Amino acid sequence: MDKTPIEPENTSLPPEAPEPPTVPDVPSTPDVPLAPEAPDVPTVPAVPLAPDVPDVPTVPEVPSTADVPDVPNVPVLPDVPAAPEIPQPGESPLPDDSPVLPVLPEPGPDVPAAPSLTDEPPAESAAPVGEWLAHGAVYVGSDGPEYPRFRLMARIEHMLLLLSFTILCLTGLPQKFPFSPLSQGLIALLGGIEVVRTIHRWAAIVLILGSIYHLLTSAYRLFVKHEDMRMLPDLKDGIDLRDTLAYNLGFSDQPPQMRKFNFGEKFEYWAVVWGTAVMIVTGFILWNPLAATQLIPGRFIPVALEAHGWEAVLAAVSIVIWHLYNVLVKHRNLSMFTGTLSHEIMEEEHALELERLEAGGAPWKVVAPDVLARRRRIYFAVASIVTVLALALVVWMFTFEDTAIIPEQQATRDVFVPLATPSP
Repeated sequence: MDKTPIEPENTSLPPEAPEPPTVPDVPSTPDVPLAPEAPDVPTVPAVPLAPDVPDVPTVPEVPSTADVPDVPNVPVLPDVPAAPEIPQPGESPLPDDSPVLPVLPEPGPDVPAAPSLTDEPPAESAAPVGEWLAHGAVYVGSDGPEYPRFRLMARIEHMLLLLSFTILCLTGLPQKFPFSPLSQGLIALLGGIEVVRTIHRWAAIVLILGSIYHLLTSAYRLFVKHEDMRMLPDLKDGIDLRDTLAYNLGFSDQPPQMRKFNFGEKFEYWAVVWGTAVMIVTGFILWNPLAATQLIPGRFIPVALEAHGWEAVLAAVSIVIWHLYNVLVKHRNLSMFTGTLSHEIMEEEHALELERLEAGGAPWKVVAPDVLARRRRIYFAVASIVTVLALALVVWMFTFEDTAIIPEQQATRDVFVPLATPSP
């Protein structure tokens, strides 16, 4: 197609026919095809954005990231903590609604290792409902968790006090009010005034022995175990009393958080201590009036009689109205017999002690065995001497004199009354 334009030029210049060889220069015309259009074609290769195609592999990565968000759903596995329920219901001592057990101290010489709840124990060692768990920090009963409250020795003291106090009231109040028909009927039922007085004295001896026992056990906890004297009143008790009054009167939304022994229990404890001391001293005076007059003026004998009688009335009324109400009506608190207290009562009456136990605190102070053995040797040596002297004093106090103040009795005598004769 390029030759056609070249031929007209050759017709005008025939002699230059040899210039067709210049036609070979036509290759220069191929230079014409070297127009930038040809390089445009290479631009087409630029289309091979194939390198972008490798970016496409990133697309598969996107689905992988899409899969990754599904992985967070795996945290649903935390429901696997239901695994603690894997222990067979018959073997697990924990009810469904029981609180999480606290983390307890590491086992030591006096603290046996607690069995793991996730490990299946041998059949013979499985702890049924009603067993201590983790060295006595929490007791799981049929009605829910129970927490340690009183040790065996304290419960024995309470039984001695309950027994002696009840007998003293039944035999002492009739002597305080001898003219009451109820008193006369009770005295007659028991066998007469002399029998009543004898029973009353023996109950008084039991009360005194129980008091000596309490002093010895208190000294043991103080000097051997080095336990805190939790029954001593302090500023916290005054604050708790104020906050309790504010809560009961509606001035506060929350009751106070109290310790193992609250202000009411401390007041009642020291009232018993004071009342017992008064009853023992005045009872000794009434039992041995002649010996007492060698130490005190005789006019104190009737004073002791009145103090002894009205202190007994006060004690009986406070026990019936206050103590029995708190342990039987307000709550069914039988911890002095069982040694444990329910979670509900602990939360209401002793929230701070409950928090301490659930945080892993031991119910009572633990002493290293070697230290405990050394302290016990010293304590028992001293306590034995004190006990012998105390018992000797009790025997001497109540045997060296037979005279005693006899309660007033209604005098009776025969009176002649003539028969009435009819008037004429």
